[in-house]
Formats: sequence, C-alpha cells, structure tokens
Amino acid sequence: MERRIVRKQDWHIMPLICLSYLLSATNLGNARTINSDKPGESLVEVLDLKGLRYNIIVAVFFIPYVLLEFPSNLALKYFTPSKWIARIMISWGIVTVCSAAVFSYAGLIAVRIALGIAEAGFFPGVIFYLCLWYKTDERATRMSIFASSVAVSGAFGGLIAAGVSYMSGKAGLHGWQWLFVLEGIPAILLGVVVWFCLPDFPETAKWLTPDERAFAAHRMGPFAPKQSDKHFDKKDAVACVKSWQFWAFAVAYFCFANSLNAAGYFIPTIVQSLGFQGAKAQLLTVPPNAFAAIVIIANSWHSDRTKERSLHILFGTAIVMTGYLLLAVVRHWGVRYVGVFLIACTNAAVMPFLALRTATVTGSTSTAIATGGVIAFSNSAGAVAPFLFPSTDSPLYIMGNWTCFALLGLAALITCALWFLLGGSSEYKGSASFVGVAGENGLEVEDKLDEEASKIKEADAGIRV
Repeated sequence: MERRIVRKQDWHIMPLICLSYLLSATNLGNARTINSDKPGESLVEVLDLKGLRYNIIVAVFFIPYVLLEFPSNLALKYFTPSKWIARIMISWGIVTVCSAAVFSYAGLIAVRIALGIAEAGFFPGVIFYLCLWYKTDERATRMSIFASSVAVSGAFGGLIAAGVSYMSGKAGLHGWQWLFVLEGIPAILLGVVVWFCLPDFPETAKWLTPDERAFAAHRMGPFAPKQSDKHFDKKDAVACVKSWQFWAFAVAYFCFANSLNAAGYFIPTIVQSLGFQGAKAQLLTVPPNAFAAIVIIANSWHSDRTKERSLHILFGTAIVMTGYLLLAVVRHWGVRYVGVFLIACTNAAVMPFLALRTATVTGSTSTAIATGGVIAFSNSAGAVAPFLFPSTDSPLYIMGNWTCFALLGLAALITCALWFLLGGSSEYKGSASFVGVAGENGLEVEDKLDEEASKIKEADAGIRV
C-alpha cells in the first residue's frame, strides 16, 4: 500500500511543481547575453547597464524576496498550497511579461523589485509542501527532482534564447523582450492549472481512497507537519529561531547560496568570456545544466536509498569546489568549460542538506520556519553574490571564484560539525521512529489506521449527503 500511495503522490505532485519551477526560473543571465553580437540590440546596450548596473539589477530582486519568504511559508499553510503556489505563479508571470515593456535602467529596477515580491516564498514553500507528503528518507530525491528543474530551465533557457535571438526586430521587439514575453505567458497559464489541480494535503487528496488517505497521513509519523497543525504556534516559532541548529544551517546555506546565485546568473557570462558570442554562447550553456540535473538527482537519490546525508553533502560540495578552483586558476577555455559543468551542480549538495534540515524540526510551524527562515537568510547572498563577479574581472573572475570556493569550504566545515552533533542519518533527530512510537507489533498502527479510515469515510458520506 505504501509503495502504491507514494507512486500516486509522485504522479500527482512532482510534474506540476517541477514544471512550475522550470517556468519560474528567471533567465536574466540569458537575457543579458542574447543578441550581444548585434550592436544596439542587447539588454545591456538598450538599457545602458554599464559598470555595476547589471549586478545591482540582480541584487535588488533579493531585498523583497528575502523579507517575504518566511511569512509566505505561513501563508501557504493558511491559504492552502495549491492557492498560494498558483498565486505566486500567476503574479510572477504577469510581472515577467511586463518586463518586456521596460526601456530604462530605473524601470528594470522597479520590475525586479516587483518580481521579488511576486516570487517570494516559492522555493521554500515547495520544500515545506513536500514535507507534508513525504517521509524524511524520501525527501532528498523529490527535492532534487524539483530543484533540478532549475538546471533543466538553464538548459532549455539556452536553447530558447538561441532561438529567440533570431526574433529580434519582430513586432518591434528586441530578442530579450521576446524572451520575457515567452517566459511569462506559460507561467500564467500553468498557475491556473496549479490552482485547480495541485493536491493540498494527504488527508484531502480525492485521488486516494479513504483507506489510502488514512494510511498516507499516518505513515508520516507523529513528527511531520500535518493539515491539522495550528497555522502558527508562537512557542514553536520562538524555540526554533533560538536554537543553535537554526543558525548553523542558515550560515551553511548562505555559503551554498552564493554559489547557487553565481552559477544561476553568471554561467552565460562565463561561457561568453571563453570566447563565444551570440547563439553559440547560448547553446553552450545547455550541456552544463543537463549534466548538473543528472548529478543532482543521482546524489540525492543515493542519499535517500542509503538513508545518509552528511557524506552526500560533502561529496556534492567537493564537486562544486573543484569547479571554482578550475575557473580561478586555469586559463585554457576547455578546462574552464569543465569548471562550468561542475559549478552548475551546487544543488547536488544543497538538496541532501535541506533534507537533513527538515529532519531536525517537527510540526508545521517549526518546519515552515526551518525552511522559510533558513532559506530567506541564505538568499541574502543574492544581494552579495552579484558583486563578486564584476565585468572588470573578466575573464577569470578571480575574486568571485575564490570567494565561492572559500564559502563552500566553510559550508563543508559546518556540515562536518552537524554530522558530529546530529549524525548523518535521514531520520528525525532525537526522536523515536514511527514504528517505535506506534508499537512494535504493528497492531496499534492498524487500529489507528482503521480509526482514521472510519473518520474519513464518515466525512465522505456526509459530503455526499
């Protein structure tokens, strides 16, 4: 029954959230480099993004984005996941389409702030949402499949940008304007689908039978967040924020986030610095992102299968540190291109790391804060990372590459400390297992399941009447 339920959950949840993330990943890096080989048509020239202006454009997005991520997670539980995630998708799509109407640096800043407000809470919200449906030793794989959508988006973004570059001048729009339009409209349409089709909680999933719903909710054990939890528990919230784990995970994730933002916004620029221009430069961003998607999922899947976190986090971190080291010290374009492949794999370390984080808290409020709060703190790196890669440092970007290398080293040290203090297992930390709580012989589990199933059947009967 458990395998059947998890399989049903995967089919009803994963395609929608992955497609949503794929469409919500802003390809500003591609927009920056599209038609760069045609004078007067690139985003940089049209909007006069000289000096550090592009870096500022990247950074301002994260101000509202960081401030609103934590409250967004609480709102997701209150308004239900399907409605809140759909709201994010639709508002993000509208703002992205409006970006095509910008014709000044100041206008682009305003749009980026609006985009930060619209998109805030999507990533931590989905991480929290997955904790409602999947056990601790199932989360890393699902989180990695979800997060790999960004790598896939980077791959598709390069392909789309290469094609869109030939649309420059059509209907009076530049290539980068077409890119914003063609990214925004699908997000709006998918947001409507998410509103009606994304399931909210195991207890209310209509595609599960009453017995399956009872089992799906009960198999999560007593520590996972549930629909019946309070929307906000002040005592849990204060205890979570005051704990040393909160700040240890936040600092480590901040270190990872610098690499995530560097890769997300500057891979097209780094590829361009290798000596490639135009559509060819866009196409060369595809293989690194495709490679990253495979590594991210493989490492996280193995982490779930072995029920081990710390070694998999360190393995992913070592891959990415090697990439930054190559970019910092080697001048040969081929070796540097290999470095691009490796830094695109940052989420191979981050997904087991986040899965470990969700196993250190219990209940909805603490899980919402542990995901939303820690991710919000880490995303303040988005306001820092852009300034690590100024255009004046091209082509080696010494400062940015060495800084990311050092921060990843710090993240590795914190991971080792967490490993020593909490262990490397995927189970809830300091808590009995579900089997231990429910009873060794399983009879208590069956009794509780029968009781839950009866309640659900009675509720269904009441609805039909």
